[in-house]
Amino acid sequence: MQYAEIANSTWMYVLTSVILIGVIAQSLVYMRRAWLRANDLGMTDEQIKKGLMTGVTISIVPTLPVLIVFISLIKLMGVPLPWLRLSVIGSAMYEMLAADIGVKAVSEEFAVNGYSAYAWTAAAWTMSLGACTCVLWSIFATKPISMVYDQVEKFDPSLVLAVGTGCMAGIMGYATTSYGFKGKSELTVFGASFIVSALIMQIQKKMPGQKWLGDFNMAFSMIFGMIIACVFLI
Repeated sequence: MQYAEIANSTWMYVLTSVILIGVIAQSLVYMRRAWLRANDLGMTDEQIKKGLMTGVTISIVPTLPVLIVFISLIKLMGVPLPWLRLSVIGSAMYEMLAADIGVKAVSEEFAVNGYSAYAWTAAAWTMSLGACTCVLWSIFATKPISMVYDQVEKFDPSLVLAVGTGCMAGIMGYATTSYGFKGKSELTVFGASFIVSALIMQIQKKMPGQKWLGDFNMAFSMIFGMIIACVFLI
C-alpha cells in the first residue's frame, strides 16, 4: 500500500479537522477571558484591539519558515498530518527531522513516493512521540534543573551561559554533520543557507535600525536554500 492512500484519505482530514477545531475553540475561549480580564483592569476596547493586532502582526513573521516546511511536507507526507503537526506544534525544524528519522528507522528513503505506508506510519509515530518528551521534560525536569542553575548562577553567572552555549553547539554540530554534509547537493544548499544567514546577521549588526531583518533571517535563509536546491538539481 502506498502511503498517499492513508496520508490523504478522508478520515485523516476528518480527524485533523476535529483536533484543529478544538484548538481554535480553546484559543477563542481564552481570548474572550483575557479580553474580559483586561476590561476589569481598566483597559479600553481600543487598547485591547491594538494589543491584539500587534500580537497578530508579530506572530506572522515567525510562522513563515513553518509555512515553507508545510509546503515541502505536503508532497512527502500528504496534507492532513503536516497541517495538524505544524498548526499545533509549529516546530519547523523538528517535524522535518523527526519524519526523516522515522522513515530511515525502517530502512526506507524519505522521498516523494519513495517509501511505503509502513514507513509513513513510523514517521507519524516518531513525530508524535518525540514531541511528547518535551511535555514530560517540562513536568519532571524543569524545576530540578532550574534549582541547579540558580545555585550555579550565584557562583558564576557566566558558567550558565557557557554550558547553555556548549549544549546548543553540540546539537547544531550533530545536526550539521548528520544531515548537512551527505552529498554535494546537501552541502551546497547548507552552505548557501548559512552564508545568507551570516550576511543578514552582519547587516543587522551594522544597521541596528533594521531589526526586522533578524525576524526574517530563518525565512530568507530557507527560501534562498530552496532556490539553490532547485538550480543545483536542474
